[in-house]
Amino acid sequence: MIKKNCSKSVRVVPPMLEEQRPCTYTLQELLNKEETISDFLFSRGKEEDINVSHKSFKNCTFQYQSFIECQFNSSQLTDVRFENCDLSNISFAESSLYRVEFISCKLLGTNLSGTTLNHVLLHDCNAGYINLAMSKMNQVRFTNSLFRSGIFHDCRLSCIAFESCDLVEADFSHTSLRGIDLRTSRISGLTINISDLKGAIITSLQAMDLLPLLGVIIED
Repeated sequence: MIKKNCSKSVRVVPPMLEEQRPCTYTLQELLNKEETISDFLFSRGKEEDINVSHKSFKNCTFQYQSFIECQFNSSQLTDVRFENCDLSNISFAESSLYRVEFISCKLLGTNLSGTTLNHVLLHDCNAGYINLAMSKMNQVRFTNSLFRSGIFHDCRLSCIAFESCDLVEADFSHTSLRGIDLRTSRISGLTINISDLKGAIITSLQAMDLLPLLGVIIED
């Protein structure tokens, strides 16, 4: 539940990345022998069929990486950056993300349900159908990204910013948008309870998009 309007003052601390060494192994090879993956740069690789849980990633950068049929459930990511990666349909369910950035990534159908996100940035991402249900988010910024038909229901939000995002037909059921500025985003077709819209900041044109939630029929 948002206690105050802090959308304009959302300050996301970027990953504190230190010296990293190029990884000469596949991520799967490292995960087979290490609980914590740290201080690596992964670039232009493809990872398939990884299924692990309770792993830690620290001070890592992933560039132009593809992940296919992978699961990293109940894991911890700290000071991690993903750049131009394809993370579609993989799972980070019930994980913890702290100082993590997703830049120009594909997150189509990515499962982040039940996650805890602190100081997280998604910028210029295609995240249609992303699943963030039942997540706890604090100091999170979504910018210039596509979240069409995304799932945000039953989330707890604190200091969240949506800037120039496509939220068409996204599901925010049982998620309070009090204090969140949605004026630069597209919000037609939202699934949301009227009570959870109370206190959201929208334009007059956006209010027209939300009239169907009231059961109103507009005819000229």
